[in-house]
Amino acid sequence: MRTHPITFVCLMVGVLSASEVAVAQQAEEFHPYFTRDFEIGVGAFFMAKELKLRVNGSDRGDLIDLEEVARLDNNEITGALDFRWHFGDKWSFEAQGWKVSDSGGAVLTEDIHWEDVVFEEGTFAEAGLDVTIARLFFGRKFWQRPNQEFGAGVGAHWMEIDAFLQGQILTNLGDTEVYRGNVGADVPLPNIGAWYNWSWSPRWMLKARLDWLSARIGDYSGGLLDGQVGVNWQVFRNVGIGFFVNGFTLDVNVKKESWKGGAKTEQIGPLLTLTASW
Repeated sequence: MRTHPITFVCLMVGVLSASEVAVAQQAEEFHPYFTRDFEIGVGAFFMAKELKLRVNGSDRGDLIDLEEVARLDNNEITGALDFRWHFGDKWSFEAQGWKVSDSGGAVLTEDIHWEDVVFEEGTFAEAGLDVTIARLFFGRKFWQRPNQEFGAGVGAHWMEIDAFLQGQILTNLGDTEVYRGNVGADVPLPNIGAWYNWSWSPRWMLKARLDWLSARIGDYSGGLLDGQVGVNWQVFRNVGIGFFVNGFTLDVNVKKESWKGGAKTEQIGPLLTLTASW
């Protein structure tokens, strides 16, 4: 039996329409993250933190634990921003950022070496730090299902570190004077990364990602790890709430005119976010 061309076209249109409806229905069975192009998150990072500095003089210095020296709080709550743009079928761009800032003072329980200056035990010293971290990441999906995806890509972490230590020092003449030492650097470090997302209902999704670097780039050398794992609960059509654990570690050596030394920091804790997607 011969099929009329018009009949054939109608059948094909019907099959394609049915397929599109089935795909749409299947997509609605899972978290809208997989079908939305944009997502913005604003949250609070409840971190336990540690920052140690080394400021070399004529000799290599020791790591200075600023929290211990100035009795700074090891815990901090800071704001965090998150942005995702999903373009094309497989590509995405992400950006995250947060800041750590603290200062304080205490009587020193040991000598502190800062370049060729010594802050003596028993004297009062003040210390402060500001660390701003921004993450940019381009990724590509290499495996996906209606409710799962795995991808990898490249990115960069940009860190701005500023710190100071101020107090009385003993001069070469045997006198004492107030001295303030400052160090600062912008640390750009490229990295590779990967992620995995899985949704088991229209409201819930598991998200996990990890960035890694160990290399020498210009005036900087060292490594970093930046990871996140948690869930997003879609409360309304365009609004969700995220519950995550963030972990960031950095161990970097610096060889600049303004700072010869290094920094080591760890920041880990829960991250709560309010997300909007469209």
